[in-house]
Amino acid sequence: MFRSTRTLRRFTVGALSAAALAGAFGVGAVVAQQQTAATKVTALTKQAISEYPGHEVTMLTLDIPPGGGSPPHRHPGHHIFGYVLEGAYAIKLDDGPERTLTKGETFYEVPGQLHAVSRNASETTPAKVLVVILAESGKPITVPEHP
Repeated sequence: MFRSTRTLRRFTVGALSAAALAGAFGVGAVVAQQQTAATKVTALTKQAISEYPGHEVTMLTLDIPPGGGSPPHRHPGHHIFGYVLEGAYAIKLDDGPERTLTKGETFYEVPGQLHAVSRNASETTPAKVLVVILAESGKPITVPEHP
């Protein structure tokens, strides 16, 4: 098949170079697609509301590492109240402006509203958010938004 050792060497070097180049681009693509750091969710309490049948209140904290956050999502049937305990929290609801909330600031999401941005506004300092959810019992708290 190959006419000389020299041709075989050229073919082998070319094939190995192409494989190395493809591998380098593949690694770059994997690095570019890595997820942001995971948010730690700590459930504090969950209580059914007898005066409001079919509903419950859940209270939790979100510990969002530097650069961390979540992809766009919705909270079907749930009223969401948030209070920034530490750091800076970037939020964008529906097509409204992106805002950065700091310690002591609050936010509210109506049921089903698009939570387009939900992330730590800092690349160096953790953020912590207290969340209170008035939820319809049995519905998932968060549903990912599909493009």
